[in-house]
Amino acid sequence: MYTLAIEDIVEVPVKFTLKVRKVNKQFAFTLLCTRLEQEEIASRMQELEFKFKDFMQSPELVSGWEDQRLVLGDDGQPAAFSAEALSMLLKTQGVAKVCFDAYTRECGAKEKN
Repeated sequence: MYTLAIEDIVEVPVKFTLKVRKVNKQFAFTLLCTRLEQEEIASRMQELEFKFKDFMQSPELVSGWEDQRLVLGDDGQPAAFSAEALSMLLKTQGVAKVCFDAYTRECGAKEKN
């Protein structure tokens, strides 16, 4: 029996800008995600017709976030993590792809010189 020497949970830093009138406003937060194997990522993407939002909302993938400031609650404060808040975050044009790219980058191996 073999196991990998890495954890199943990976912290995924996400950074992007969104235009607010004439200014590009920066957003940066961390998603807490389950590390999937390469075959599972490919299988889910194919099942979901390569839709980034649907992949990022797939069962048991994202379990939380830290320092998120794009989605606000009724009180004007950053929303706590929930399936509904995640859906709101991901429906903003381009955000789901940025999150997916960050996820695959952090889950995979990186060449080190």
